[in-house]
Amino acid sequence: MGFLQPIFLWGLAGISVPILIHLFSRKKSPVYFFSTVRFIKLTHRKTIRRQKLEEILVLLLRTVLVACLFIAIAQPVSRKTILAGKESYTVLILDDSASMSAGPSQNVWKNLQKCSEQILASLRKGTNVSVVFASGRTIPFSRIYQDVAKQIRESKPGFHGNTLQTALNTACFLLEKKSGYKKIFIITDFQKSAWEKVALPGKISADVTVIDAGEDYRENLTIKDLYPVPGKNTYICEIINWGKQQVTTELNISGENFHTVKQVNLPGEKTTEVEINIGNDCQSLKAELAYPDVLKIDNQFYLQRETSGEKKLLLVSSDDTSLFYTKSSVASSGTIVVDTKKTNEISDVSFEQYRAIILVNPEKMEVSAKEKLYQYIFDGGTLIYFPGERIAPEDFNNDWLHKGKNIFIMPAKLDRKHDFIKSAGVAWIATGHPLFTEFGEQTFDYLKTTRFNACYSVREITGDILMRLDNGSVALIEKRIGKGKVFLFTFTPCQPWTNLHTKPFFPVMMTVMIDYLSGITHSVSVGNTVIVKGSENADSVNIINPEGTISIIKNTGKMPVSYVPDLPGIWTAQFIAKGNEQKQMVSVNVPHTEGNPSKISYGEIRTILRKTRVNFVSRNNMEKFITMETSGGNLMMVFLELAMALLITELMLSNLFVFFKEKGAHASHKL
Repeated sequence: MGFLQPIFLWGLAGISVPILIHLFSRKKSPVYFFSTVRFIKLTHRKTIRRQKLEEILVLLLRTVLVACLFIAIAQPVSRKTILAGKESYTVLILDDSASMSAGPSQNVWKNLQKCSEQILASLRKGTNVSVVFASGRTIPFSRIYQDVAKQIRESKPGFHGNTLQTALNTACFLLEKKSGYKKIFIITDFQKSAWEKVALPGKISADVTVIDAGEDYRENLTIKDLYPVPGKNTYICEIINWGKQQVTTELNISGENFHTVKQVNLPGEKTTEVEINIGNDCQSLKAELAYPDVLKIDNQFYLQRETSGEKKLLLVSSDDTSLFYTKSSVASSGTIVVDTKKTNEISDVSFEQYRAIILVNPEKMEVSAKEKLYQYIFDGGTLIYFPGERIAPEDFNNDWLHKGKNIFIMPAKLDRKHDFIKSAGVAWIATGHPLFTEFGEQTFDYLKTTRFNACYSVREITGDILMRLDNGSVALIEKRIGKGKVFLFTFTPCQPWTNLHTKPFFPVMMTVMIDYLSGITHSVSVGNTVIVKGSENADSVNIINPEGTISIIKNTGKMPVSYVPDLPGIWTAQFIAKGNEQKQMVSVNVPHTEGNPSKISYGEIRTILRKTRVNFVSRNNMEKFITMETSGGNLMMVFLELAMALLITELMLSNLFVFFKEKGAHASHKL
């Protein structure tokens, strides 16, 4: 028998504790003198001997119990091939996520490959071995270890996030119907973020060994996000410094005919927002840190905004007057194309083609239309809502509660309509908001003749108030939902509600609002599914990856086409639908959590895999582990189970001895 963690054998010194307690608890009985001893029963020597035997037995149990506990912690391994006569199945779970490419020349991945080959080389002849990569690829069970080793040597870490949960599920499925000795090896870098979402439905019917192939890297930088500031040619780049030391480096931002370099100081253990001013309206941008840290692939970030050109929005209303004024105001700029629909006509409309959707005094929508509208907003679309006479506050508050996500979509709930005795004017505006920066200090000059005769009162406000009237009523609220935005006006742009729609301010504000909404970005993480919008009417879709490789997806079922990007960069989907050529461009990036060097502890993994026998091995201890583990069975659980049995036995005997002692004392008392 050998030990994987022999350092814990020092704990065997703890067996002296129950011995010392036993020795110091033995007190010499005091001597008392009596005038007569006729009422005192002489103690039989047999009783004394029995008590000593009881004490020695309890002492022995406690001593062996402590010894078993520390031997188990030292992870004993038997050299006997207990299961030599049974069929054996081994599954290697290899973490090939982005974090495994850390280090010079991808040291962590090379550690993983070496550990894998050591396990394969030591397997007992006839063992069936399969490999499950965290990226989803699987090598089926095989007994030709050379072929399996070759496939592992030729593999590389990807750019996706860690999916240990999926890999564990796959491994359990592969072993579920197998009978015999079953073993799972998980080779990973012990990245903490990889285990945070791991939850097992039950006990794994196999012994599990987790091997640490990681290095002790503590310093790393990650670009978390790059996004536009609405209404401006300004972008914010969020950079995480996972380490403790402040770092100074260069941030490169490049796009179509644009390139700039900015010096940045990044404090340790913080996320820093860096503002970049861009002279023109770029649809595609790339941010890159010029810093030689241990993980290169998270030092880049790609951004794809919606393509420039036609600005198209959908106007939905059954109120002809309100529809006329709103449409005239929005279309007056000449740069916005407006499609109009009635409320009962939007169920079959594809919302994704519109930069914004405006609802003006709409009627009650069908459930299917509401669900599509919810998803449109969560995916980055914008809704502008003007309630009117057709709105019932109870219906409004029920319709805009997304029961599946338990989220109220609107920035406030409607209370009731207020008809003002005296008309109200604009008292306050969030002049710093991009909607109003176009007007500057003259905002109130434009609005001084604007009057409001009625509006809805609101409650439970969860958004930002952008306009308030002088009678205290709220006129405009904004809220961000998912990647999208919702603007709630509390009035309808027509008489007798207000005269705002007749003022030059209104069409300018609406045009600026549409421009403000032009910052919609399309970005996903590597490994996530991308649905090509509008592709259900196409016969095929061309998928072009960042390297220019084209793959053709046939759409025989006339369903929305989807694909899973495996490289960071700008991906393009091209197809022809309804006689028109269409294009969808998406930026794909490495999940920023892959840059987090924080490690998980053995104890935390034991808690996650609490119903499973788990062993832990470091890469430096692999040779010793292979020599012991693959030639016999692990005895750690045997000693733990023995310790539990000894504990139960000791408790039972101790209580039993006390019971008999008290019973004997009670009998003597009666005599």
